[in-house]
Amino acid sequence: MSSELPLRVNKERAVLVMVPLLVLNLALLSVQIEGPSGTLLLKTWTLTLQAPIVAVSSGITNGVKDFWRNYIWTVGARAENKQLRQALQQLTLLNNSYEQAKQENARLRRLLDLNESISHESIGARVIARTPSFLSNLIYIDRGSADGVQVDSAVISGDGIIGRVILVANHQSQVQLITNPDASIGAVLERTRTPAILRGSGDLLLDMIYVGNSESVEVGDIVLSSGLDGIYPKGYPIGKVVDSHKGKGVFRSIKVEPRMDLIRVEEVSVLRGNAKSGETAAGK
Repeated sequence: MSSELPLRVNKERAVLVMVPLLVLNLALLSVQIEGPSGTLLLKTWTLTLQAPIVAVSSGITNGVKDFWRNYIWTVGARAENKQLRQALQQLTLLNNSYEQAKQENARLRRLLDLNESISHESIGARVIARTPSFLSNLIYIDRGSADGVQVDSAVISGDGIIGRVILVANHQSQVQLITNPDASIGAVLERTRTPAILRGSGDLLLDMIYVGNSESVEVGDIVLSSGLDGIYPKGYPIGKVVDSHKGKGVFRSIKVEPRMDLIRVEEVSVLRGNAKSGETAAGK
């Protein structure tokens, strides 16, 4: 029994040494074994085992690259869009300023032409304020007695009659628009020379009164100032007829639309002195 025990132990040790050596030998041999297509089996197995890992790693890497690239592009595009919006806003403001200057220049040119055509001495003025409600039909201008403005001075523009001065301070004046219910103007129909009176109604239209039912008054007829009121120059345009029909009494019912947009008026001319007779260039 004692002699068999060392022999068994030696056999077991030999097995433990031989098995790893055989596995290593097989592994080394497999490196040299070629597959059907001439590739080495170990390399094929290794490639097969690492393929999923490579795919996952490649996907993560590409995803990170795409995210980073898209993020950088988005940030850059966002910054560029902000710059473009700012540039567009500046161009829009410049264009608006240019258009405003162009319109103002056109209005001032009409005023200059007007001042050269009328027989009165005139002075330019700007509208600086309005009463809270446009139905009051009052505006304020930046010229007053220090500039030669007087009560009842006519206020006109290159497009038509505005109104008359009713209050004067040193450097400001209050102007009653022709649409004011207390305003009236001596008028005449350009086509038929029919005399009449234009009276403010408190809204955007004027009432033409004292025109008989037998008179020919048509929609579209031009209405001029007659000069008989002693305030406005003769022959200056006031507006056009927009409604005309026989009234219940002896006079026609006639509505006249002012030629000038009184709500948006910004620059005016104030006539100094009393209205003179004689046709103005606007009424010729």
